[in-house]
Amino acid sequence: MRILLIGNFAPPYEEESLHNLSLLKKLEEDGHECSVLNTSDKPSSYKNFIDSSSYVDFVFKLLRSCWKKDIVHFSTKGYLRLGLLKLMTSIAVGKCFFAKTFITIHSELFSVAGQMRSPVGGRQTLFTSFTLADKIICCDKDTYDVASMYMKKTNFELIPSFLYTPREITESDSSTLKKLGTKESAIVFANVTYPSFLFDILKELLSNYPLRSDTAIVISLSDKPTSKLQHVLEEMGSKMQDQIVFIEPDDVRSALMAYSKAEIVLRPMSCDGISFFKNFAISVKKLKHVGDYIYFPSGLLFIKEGSAAEMCVCIMNTMLCVEAGTPAELSMENAYERILQLYGE
Repeated sequence: MRILLIGNFAPPYEEESLHNLSLLKKLEEDGHECSVLNTSDKPSSYKNFIDSSSYVDFVFKLLRSCWKKDIVHFSTKGYLRLGLLKLMTSIAVGKCFFAKTFITIHSELFSVAGQMRSPVGGRQTLFTSFTLADKIICCDKDTYDVASMYMKKTNFELIPSFLYTPREITESDSSTLKKLGTKESAIVFANVTYPSFLFDILKELLSNYPLRSDTAIVISLSDKPTSKLQHVLEEMGSKMQDQIVFIEPDDVRSALMAYSKAEIVLRPMSCDGISFFKNFAISVKKLKHVGDYIYFPSGLLFIKEGSAAEMCVCIMNTMLCVEAGTPAELSMENAYERILQLYGE
């Protein structure tokens, strides 16, 4: 099949962009001809991906990319109105080119729920997109329930997001990643900036809550330059130097290896590569590893009220002791196969 994937494929990498890259890799391994149109304002790390600088530029490149495609698949968190406009345009153009059209909605704070209740812009673009699309894929039950509230549920599918981490990706000659390879598990702090709520929690963990020696603390810094902030964090965690691993936010291989070891991932709220509410809200996901795949079956949102960093670290330590459960409505083992099945229907 000739497939056009549209979504966030740019750094800094986190669950949404890594899922998009994982889906691309699996499709290419299976022999499908794939093109990528990046919706993030930030450029992608791959030369063969198509970046767009404005909505007009996006539409022009979309028209060229949709030619002779069998599938047009748009992935989004559904938070930004410009992103929703791109979504509606992509689905409409895909239909004009007689392609099957798909939408994947990744869960995020407020996400689709806020836009479904917006009387201006959000509701209209989502309803139009949902009406035109062949299938709408929701990555969790809560988003599924909200998104399908006013539409026929026959158009909606509940398929969890996943990361694909084959052995060749998680093996590296890098000394930094070899250090990570010696650890049994990891906690990942993704896209850390200063000041931020995420930084406060990391500071509390490094200063007052030593972890087991076989647990790594993986940190990716979004602030440029990173050297000053990295030095500050190294001083805070001076007693855990052999456990701290810094990775670049634009290094896909390092990110996937970190996630392959991770039990918990903490990151700021984001959509299309843009961080939101970083001073008072973060996402905390508990990961489940199944073969070469990683899933995100459960998680929490930490919303800051007062001095909450110590409380959050205590909750994290509890999460480390709890096995990631599998919600009954999610069938994780066949997530990719189910997407392929939908493409072929």
